[in-house]
Amino acid sequence: MTSAGTVEVEVKSRVGDLRALERRLRGMGGRLREEVVEIDTYYNHPSRDFASTDEALRVRVSRGEVSLTYKGPKLDRTSKSREEIILGIDDAARAGALLARLGFRRVASVRKRRRAFGLGRFEICLDRVAGLGDFFEIEARVPRRGYGGVRDEALALLLELGGERPERRSYLELLLSKGDRR
Repeated sequence: MTSAGTVEVEVKSRVGDLRALERRLRGMGGRLREEVVEIDTYYNHPSRDFASTDEALRVRVSRGEVSLTYKGPKLDRTSKSREEIILGIDDAARAGALLARLGFRRVASVRKRRRAFGLGRFEICLDRVAGLGDFFEIEARVPRRGYGGVRDEALALLLELGGERPERRSYLELLLSKGDRR
C-alpha cells in the first residue's frame, strides 16, 4: 500500500498490438509479475467536484482484495504523476454504502484485464480496458521530492516501447468522454 507523501509516477499510451509490445518488453528483460482483472468504482465528493479539482477516489477489487484509493491532482503537464494514498479494506459493497451515507456519489466503474511486468524500477502494465481498448502504463512509486527524474525516465521508456504520446486522461475520463458510465 502507498503512504502519504508518496508519488505514483505514471505515464501511459494507447497500443495497437499488445502481443508485439509484450515481446519487445520481454526482449528488454521485462518479467511477468501478475495477471489480474481489476474493477475500479469511482466516487465524487459531495461538496467539491473531483473532475474540477483533478482528484479521484476509488474502490478497487482485484484478486479478491479490496482497496480504497485517493489520488491528488496531477503534478505536471506531461504525465499522470500524483500523490496517491491507498488503504486496504475488506468489503467493497460496505465501502460503497459508507461513501453513499457520507454523500459521495458513484460516478462510474472501469474494468480492465492487466498483465503487470517488472523492468528495473518500473512496473509496466499492459491493459485491455472494457469499452476503451488497449493501453500500456509505466509506473513507479517514489518520494515526492525528486520525482521528476523518474518521470523523465518513464517518458523515455514509453517512447522506447513504441508509445506515440502520453495519454494524461485517466481511464475514467476516457470512458466518461464517450458517455459510458458502466
